[in-house]
Amino acid sequence: MGKRTLAVHIDNLKQVYFPGDQVSGRVVLEISEELKVRKIELLFHGFADVHWTERRQTKNGSHTVHYRNHEDYFVQHFPLFGKDQTGEDKTVMAPNVYTFPFTAVIPYNIPSSYEAHIGQVRYMFKANVDRPWAFDMHAKHMITVMDALDLNTIPNLESRAEKTDQKVLCCLCCASDPISAHVRVERQGYVAGEEVQFWAEINNQSNRTMTCSKGSLLMSVSYHARSKTRTVGNVLGELRHGAIEGGGTDAFVGERLHIPAVPPSFLRGCRIIDIRYFVNVTVDPSGLGFDLHVPVEIVIGSIPLRNIAQQHGFALPPAQQPIQDLQPRPEMPPPYVGAPKGLYSDTVMPSAVPNTVFTQSALGAVSTAEEGDNEHTYGNTNYAPVYTYYNWSTHDTNRQGQLQIEGQHL
Repeated sequence: MGKRTLAVHIDNLKQVYFPGDQVSGRVVLEISEELKVRKIELLFHGFADVHWTERRQTKNGSHTVHYRNHEDYFVQHFPLFGKDQTGEDKTVMAPNVYTFPFTAVIPYNIPSSYEAHIGQVRYMFKANVDRPWAFDMHAKHMITVMDALDLNTIPNLESRAEKTDQKVLCCLCCASDPISAHVRVERQGYVAGEEVQFWAEINNQSNRTMTCSKGSLLMSVSYHARSKTRTVGNVLGELRHGAIEGGGTDAFVGERLHIPAVPPSFLRGCRIIDIRYFVNVTVDPSGLGFDLHVPVEIVIGSIPLRNIAQQHGFALPPAQQPIQDLQPRPEMPPPYVGAPKGLYSDTVMPSAVPNTVFTQSALGAVSTAEEGDNEHTYGNTNYAPVYTYYNWSTHDTNRQGQLQIEGQHL
């Protein structure tokens, strides 16, 4: 068999697209011998998938249960070659390199790209060469689409947040005095590249030694299948303190947790995946006993809070003198009643943000293999979206830390 390759090429090197953007490219088919073809087409598909399995034990033995959900955002179909172009039901293509241009427009009101092993929001071009009496050829190409979450449109993110909780440790028939922790952050809104400064006070009133205390940045992702929800915690960064003797105390005083490149909070527009972030303080008792967890929620967005941006030289448009090319497009719904005025529209990132880059997701690449893929499927088989990252600290953006990805069920 001669050489056969199929690929989808995007015309520019743009890393991220926003709702309303235009994407142009080419489907390229290269063959070194004749090829019979019914048609060549391209699909541009935006969708979310959730799928995981669990083992169930019954009186008749164990079996695997599949939990699934799916939602489509759009499907755009581009007929590139076939009967409409040739007038024939099938065509013999001579050896050559064939190029088929296309242009697509990204719809509004769709969520940011997201990739994990049990759930994805994916925007994919898929080319298909339909061959009579033979395996079809496929080629895939993923792009990152970002729903730019402007922190200035969410109330109260500049204000302090705090939480206190306690746990009583039991040993046989006796209950000890509690262990307690109070956690505080001075503001609730951040962007990737910033550091979350937090304070925590831990009081061990029991007679047991606490093995350690930990402050962590926790990404909590809820995957909603049709009959069940699974919540998974990813530890994005962690600080650890030593043991706390019975009757002792410990404190985190203005310590900092770095925020790597991660998707924005909530994953707006997706009804089957929800993303939340927490500064979580954990106290780990020695011996038997469950850990004490005290989480304080923060919001990670794409566009920073106004006052924080100004501290880093972010030139802001005057609130009462809007910039014409940054106005919300007419297809976008109006903001909710009482929403603060954002720096920019929900569909447009500012064109010149100081020290800002698009960085590969700290969660890493995920296999894009789908049911039906085979040796005739071309394109990237592993993909990681990219997200906004603000180089506002001295932290090395290439050193994202040792992430515990999908490591703990909450």
